[in-house]
Amino acid sequence: QKVSRFRGTRGLTRKDLLKKNIQRFALVFSAPAAGLDEKSNDSFNIMPLTYALPHEYNSFVSGYSSIQKLCGVKSMNYWIIKPIGMSRGRGISVVSDIDEVSYSQPIVIQRYISDPFLFLGFKFDLRLYVLVTSFAPIEAFIYKEGLARFGSRSYSSRLESLRDNRIHLTNSSIQKEFNGDIDRSHPAYLAGSNGADSKVAISWLWKRLDEIGIDTDSLWEKIIEVCVTALAASGSDIQNQPNSFELFGFDVMFDQQLKCWLIEVNSSPSLTCDSPLDIRVKGGLIRDTIALVN
Repeated sequence: QKVSRFRGTRGLTRKDLLKKNIQRFALVFSAPAAGLDEKSNDSFNIMPLTYALPHEYNSFVSGYSSIQKLCGVKSMNYWIIKPIGMSRGRGISVVSDIDEVSYSQPIVIQRYISDPFLFLGFKFDLRLYVLVTSFAPIEAFIYKEGLARFGSRSYSSRLESLRDNRIHLTNSSIQKEFNGDIDRSHPAYLAGSNGADSKVAISWLWKRLDEIGIDTDSLWEKIIEVCVTALAASGSDIQNQPNSFELFGFDVMFDQQLKCWLIEVNSSPSLTCDSPLDIRVKGGLIRDTIALVN
């Protein structure tokens, strides 16, 4: 009998614990103790600067102040606030002023990627599906199809646009509210049957990026490296459960230097199908998952 869940995966799927595990993993295996060069050491730097509040508030203030002095421009010192125990974009906000940071419950506050890699002027992230069949040793399969999730308005880093969720938050549950704002310049419209709402199939996006000279094979290798690092960093705390498997939703984003950043890892990623695109992507995912597990 197979069980579609591993016990004890909070260290992977809870934002604050994932951050701690990656930091611990980097300390153990980073240079000079592990004899790694600078490039190898950078492979552990997969999450934007992150703090768990309230207990890391003083560290956050210090980090915020250091960045403020470094950039000297308040409009570029952006942070994104995420409640620890919520999903589907609930409770997320982007702030630039430290006075706006408040919390009535545990949160993580993360340095906002203010220079995202854009496609046709729109910000996007990638929802990837990773099937894990073992944590000891790690055995995982990354589904090659997935969803690129776009903002419904073209990107702007101007301070006055900071509260516009249509620009800055790519979560599908949030963007559903703004489907009426999508026009003919939006990637989801241009993708035809490969697009729906504010999403497009990753395979379609890869083809378009190839056409403009972006090495998508290199992007895919970076994605794999980030996923493996996150699994390795968190997997040591997960007991071996030979009859278990689990499907995770990894959200990643590229910046303008094409560095891949891990945004978060989701347990029980939504398999709801609201469009023919969802049926094609998620239907194939379910079929492949069943085939692999069996």
